[in-house]
Amino acid sequence: MVRGKLQRLKGYINTETDSVQRIPKDGPDPEQEKTSSFPFSYEKKWYDFGFELHFYEGEYSLIRRKTYPVSSFHGSSAFSDLFHVHKQWQEEEEDHPLSLKGVDLEDLLFFDTETTGLSSGAGTTIFLMGYSRIKGDQVEIVQHFMPGPASEAAFFHGFLTDFSDTNQLVSYNGKAFDWPHLKSRHAFVRNEVPKLPLFGHYDLLHAARRLWKAELPSCRLSIVEEEKLNVKRVNETPGSLAPILYFEYLNHEDPEELLGIFKHHEWDVLSLIVLFSRISQRLLHMPHVQTTGREHLEMGKWFEQAKNSQQAEAHYVKALEYDGGIRQEAYVKLGHIYKKQKNPEKAREFFEKSLTGTGESKAAREAYEELAKLIEHQDKDYEKALVYTNLAIESEKKISRLLRSHKPKTEGLLKRKTRLEIKIEKWGDSQ
Repeated sequence: MVRGKLQRLKGYINTETDSVQRIPKDGPDPEQEKTSSFPFSYEKKWYDFGFELHFYEGEYSLIRRKTYPVSSFHGSSAFSDLFHVHKQWQEEEEDHPLSLKGVDLEDLLFFDTETTGLSSGAGTTIFLMGYSRIKGDQVEIVQHFMPGPASEAAFFHGFLTDFSDTNQLVSYNGKAFDWPHLKSRHAFVRNEVPKLPLFGHYDLLHAARRLWKAELPSCRLSIVEEEKLNVKRVNETPGSLAPILYFEYLNHEDPEELLGIFKHHEWDVLSLIVLFSRISQRLLHMPHVQTTGREHLEMGKWFEQAKNSQQAEAHYVKALEYDGGIRQEAYVKLGHIYKKQKNPEKAREFFEKSLTGTGESKAAREAYEELAKLIEHQDKDYEKALVYTNLAIESEKKISRLLRSHKPKTEGLLKRKTRLEIKIEKWGDSQ
């Protein structure tokens, strides 16, 4: 136990000052633990902010619980929208990465952490972690706070004893950052606290990037909130200040210095609920949700990758209602679907329709090549197939010149051209 504490404290050693925190070296006094009295300063403020003590093996952490009615709004969406989304997912026959089919709504934990930095080194730690979740007709927010490095075991114990085996995480970049970092810190206390559960995990950053990376300047949660959820954070403490404010707290022990970070974290986990709902509403064609042509196109690709051709086709068909490159690309995508369904005539129809658009595009280049393949193998019309192959080659070269970002990828097309020329020559010799 003592060795574990020393190991965890290494990352907090500050060579410029004698001390960065004033937690008692030997943990809380046993009498204090019995009475649940705060073993450090500003007891009234902690209670006023809604925190209670969690004691474990001579250490202590803080836990805050807060609830809102599910009918409450966050931005332009009600938390209760999640109930409708959950019901709709149960009716889906095929799978999708965001599907909630067979998942109990109250098992979803909308999870986030606050850390002392962005690196995963021993000197960076998590000081605040928690989640929001549906509990009956309430949304509950649970925040676990580590008042100092000597409290890491109690901090993790409080967090890990609040789960069931069926819980599922919903995060924003949690697969790449929050959960790996949590696993890294858990390694320091793994002999003192429960094992990490094997959570299922929905990462909404991946979903947001799929839908909006071409539209938004960034897919940071704050930008997605403002642009897609109508969540306006006013006078909000940015998460980038979390490390500075936490170290200030360790020096002064005044929790008021962290009040902005507690609120920031609370908004993060609440935004995850409505973001999950809004993305799912778009995926499932639910009414009263404005969806753009680009969103339909990207969701069609996502369903197609998930082997759900029915929903993919439905989104591509909706994308046809929009002008320009969106419609052109949707025609090509539908052509691929019909080709896979072994319907070459319908596939050809949609590849040809994609060419009614103006200007060179990747979609047009793809359509030329697909038409060349169909005409070569279905019609055996090698001369016409060669025409489309040459159009694909020229289109690839023009796109390369416009983008100035890559060499034209013509190797496969040139091989096709050579093969077609040989076939045409042989066909001519046989006449």
